[in-house]
Amino acid sequence: MLFLISALISSAVADTGDSAEREKFSTAWRAAANGSRADFERLMPQLEDYLLYPYLRYEDLRHRRAKVPDEEMAGFLSGHRDWAFTAGLERAWLRTLGESGRWESLLQHAPGEIEDTEVDCFLAQARIKTGQTEGLVSVAQSLWTVGKSQPDACDPVFRWLKSEGGVTSGLAWERITRAMEARQPKFTLYLSRYLAPEDKVWADRWYQLDRSAYRQLKKAAKWPDQDKSRKIAAYGLRRLARSDPDRAWETWLAIESGFSWGSDTRGGILREIALWSAVEGVDGTPVRMDAVPVPLRDGKLMEWWVRFNLSNEFWGDAVETIEGMPPEQRDDARWRFWNARALFETGEREASEALLAELALEANYYGFLAADLLDLPYTICPEEPNVTRAHVDTLREQAGFQRALELRKAGIPNWSRSEWKIAVKTLDRDGLRAAAALSTQENWPDMAIFALGNSGDLRWYEWRFPLEYAGLVEEQASNRGLDSAWVMGLMRSESAMAEDAISSAGARGLMQVMPGTARQLARQHSFKYTGYQQLMRAEDNIRFGTTYLRDLLDRFGNNQVLVSGAYNAGPHVVERWMTERKTEDPAIWVETIPYFETRDYIPRVLAFSTIYDWRMQNSVSRVSSRMPAFDESEPGSAHTGSSAEVVCRTSG
Repeated sequence: MLFLISALISSAVADTGDSAEREKFSTAWRAAANGSRADFERLMPQLEDYLLYPYLRYEDLRHRRAKVPDEEMAGFLSGHRDWAFTAGLERAWLRTLGESGRWESLLQHAPGEIEDTEVDCFLAQARIKTGQTEGLVSVAQSLWTVGKSQPDACDPVFRWLKSEGGVTSGLAWERITRAMEARQPKFTLYLSRYLAPEDKVWADRWYQLDRSAYRQLKKAAKWPDQDKSRKIAAYGLRRLARSDPDRAWETWLAIESGFSWGSDTRGGILREIALWSAVEGVDGTPVRMDAVPVPLRDGKLMEWWVRFNLSNEFWGDAVETIEGMPPEQRDDARWRFWNARALFETGEREASEALLAELALEANYYGFLAADLLDLPYTICPEEPNVTRAHVDTLREQAGFQRALELRKAGIPNWSRSEWKIAVKTLDRDGLRAAAALSTQENWPDMAIFALGNSGDLRWYEWRFPLEYAGLVEEQASNRGLDSAWVMGLMRSESAMAEDAISSAGARGLMQVMPGTARQLARQHSFKYTGYQQLMRAEDNIRFGTTYLRDLLDRFGNNQVLVSGAYNAGPHVVERWMTERKTEDPAIWVETIPYFETRDYIPRVLAFSTIYDWRMQNSVSRVSSRMPAFDESEPGSAHTGSSAEVVCRTSG
């Protein structure tokens, strides 16, 4: 029997965990985190029957790993292979074995493959210490020939490698090349000591050219044509293309005839110059694009060729370039829209309108823009989420999901997410749907959103666009004169509605507010700010986030496109783009943003804002009404109708 969302989610969820044990576990976990070892050791034996007891054992073994008997540690790791902590504990233990010189144990217990350079170097040391060096030279060379400094654990291995004559001038040159590619030019000064005198001359020359950002690369016209000179020249041209594509093209023309480039090298240089010429929008782009061999005109190059044509309103060239894209790329909604728009601008109205009408059946940014151009209603066709109760209950009983849910109830979100992500890896589409139902039932919206994204059920809007924080948003948005659906769309884009989200950069909470931004806002608006933990509370996070949005709107003339971009990339970056990328058409401006993250972020925010208008039962604003031309001071005038009817249409 199928249960719809109302029946499934409204049903009471029994808490099968022992709340007293959970509280005791949380206390023990905090004690370990705070270094209160005595409290941890007192509480741990009381929890042997608790579901999460292995997490306490993990914490204990991690703390004692230098003294734990091999059999105990190996047995624990073997018995918990599918737990989230196992890989990290194993790496830490193997490193400890290496640090303490327990070579036999390390060789016995290391798995066949482990992605950890320090452990790999300890393993190489173990082979040296135990006399198992057959074939070790090539292993040590692969560890040495990287573009950065390696961990201290590798030093004994590299000393052995040198004693075996394994560090040659050719190998050192290969490492210098990788160091340059990794943007570690100063490291090449150290590596030069291993070069033959004739090779060191080239390394010194390369370093000096790199210091001057390859502005003097035209001197390469007088170099002899040999492998190292070609490598330096090719690399320099590619680097120069990123910072100054015009100079790179002039340099290419000056030195091109002096080298016997291979076809791939030659084509790669031309591709790089053409690509960055298009990104920067320089006038010479068409000539440079034409110079790129057809086989090297990959998807990224073709996209920027189109963007260059759009920014210059070369509509006919845009149509031609899109037609030259690979079919799977050309069929993406983005390029179907721009193809239709370009056809419209070139007078091919019938073909354009047919493409736009088909695209307007889709509930995404480009579908909404297509509907705006034809003044059609928006097509939002929801599907009612449905799964079997038995499937959800079965999933809930699986060990990985049990651990994830219990960790979440215990207030340990990082490990709960790790366990959940491991548990969903092997699920098929029905399993992902059940996982979305379970996470929705548990009020864990981001896990439902990710599950449905992987299952392809993008029309399960009720779960993909939850309304849990709508009341808080509407209150704060009203206080600051903000469009509440836009705030919801931005918040959904930022955190997938995870109140406890933390980004790699340190942004926190629903609206991913940076602590530094919060401190600044607190000073400017007389807010009380007590630290980053405050940003993990929904009400405070939304207050800080909406205040920042209000400040940005005042700075950018109430333009939601610019403010969305500034929220993602920073206001100074957006101001630079406004200066460098002049156009009155906001859709073209968005499409030609050089940061791919922001280029995708703004359309996502605008599309999500539209869906949240619909979900919140507002009058649905047209996407184009949120995208005024840049010569207009206020939004709302970019389209004759600022709201759209929503219907459910299909192509039949």
